Amino acid sequence: MSFIDRDIEEICVSRLKLPLILALIGPRQVGKSTLLNRIKGNSALLGIAEKDTSFYFSMDDALLRAEVKKDFRYLEKEIGRTLGRELKEEKRKVLVIIDEVQKTPEIFDWLKLVFDTCPKTLKLVVCGSSSLQLKKHSVESLAGRISFVKMFPLSIRELITFETGAVPGIPLWLSLPETNPESFFRERQAVVYREKNLLEKLLEHIMLTGTLPGIYTTEKTSDKQVMLQSLINTYLEKDIRGQGEVGSLDDYTNLLKTLSYELGSTFNVASLSRDLGIAANTVKKYISILRDTFVLNVLPSLQSSKRKQFVKNSKMYFYDTGIANALAKRSEPEHLRQSGGFIFENLLINSFEAENENRGSPGEKYFFRDYEDREIDFVFPAKNKALLPVEIYSGKVFPKEKVKNFRAFFETFETAPYGLLIYTGEYAKISISGKEVHMLPWYIWR
Repeated sequence: MSFIDRDIEEICVSRLKLPLILALIGPRQVGKSTLLNRIKGNSALLGIAEKDTSFYFSMDDALLRAEVKKDFRYLEKEIGRTLGRELKEEKRKVLVIIDEVQKTPEIFDWLKLVFDTCPKTLKLVVCGSSSLQLKKHSVESLAGRISFVKMFPLSIRELITFETGAVPGIPLWLSLPETNPESFFRERQAVVYREKNLLEKLLEHIMLTGTLPGIYTTEKTSDKQVMLQSLINTYLEKDIRGQGEVGSLDDYTNLLKTLSYELGSTFNVASLSRDLGIAANTVKKYISILRDTFVLNVLPSLQSSKRKQFVKNSKMYFYDTGIANALAKRSEPEHLRQSGGFIFENLLINSFEAENENRGSPGEKYFFRDYEDREIDFVFPAKNKALLPVEIYSGKVFPKEKVKNFRAFFETFETAPYGLLIYTGEYAKISISGKEVHMLPWYIWR
């Protein structure tokens, strides 16, 4: 299996050079363990640890968990035996990676102790697939000592780089010109334009089966479907039932499936409560768990200071479209005709989030919708802090109904420099309300 370079690797390495514990969090099967083993193997070259002083422990190992429960300093003693001296006496840099750390709460007190004892020589990494548990224990034991990095499924940027060999460069949304961007967009398109046919196949592939690395690199579509269903079952039976936070697994599963059918729509707690026969507070709790276990992501609505009424509900997105499709039984290309627009939108917003979430200061992001149903799918601040509207459309021709959406936005937020439509057609531009709207091929969104 080919290793797909992950942008987050450089972020992890830079954070490890700070006097903090690194916490890598993210969904199951997103590639966390693979990335950490890669960092461990290259730790000497990366300047993180010395030769033969990198250690990896997985709390998935029941025997190891049992030893740690008996003696919370068990790992320290094991490391000392390998080094030939106590860890606190080691002068070389030492890297210690602990995977699925939330499964052994006892270890957090040791992490605090050993970090404070060896602040200059020891680099600690903890990893888990539940931000709820990991952050809970971190707040209690490691406040002021830990830095979180969130790992997403493969982004469009990473996939295009892997498939075409194109140098990724600075992400589009961080390099947008303030004015007259046409030549900039045409140059970005030209970089991979010759690979257009390959990219069309790539898009259909990831819209159906998602972008989790292990599933993406599996050849047979039937095998991908089996793996996705297995992942869902493991999540429900192992992660959720094991946490003991869910009163009824059936209700939780029904909510999860309902949300998969409504991908990319705004969610209303009262409506979900009524339709599923679940108490509103329980719906809120379950949605919170879905967010904390990296199944759901939420995009807030943008509010205007002008006296207009705007929708205040948030929109829901799945961390992986393959999981959403497996839950909703969308397994064939023809299923994209009905839900393809929302899946396409989900993919592009996730690609933005994969970069944005791990900035030193993440950028704000929203969607815009008023009570006349005029909507802009995605809004974020451009370089000059003016809000930039982005419509996302899975077709190849600019849809006329989008004109009213841009017009409503430009009238409300007059400082917007221009608008973007991300779609599957070729670069073009039109004018709406005296402002340019640039239509960009989806593969420029990287």
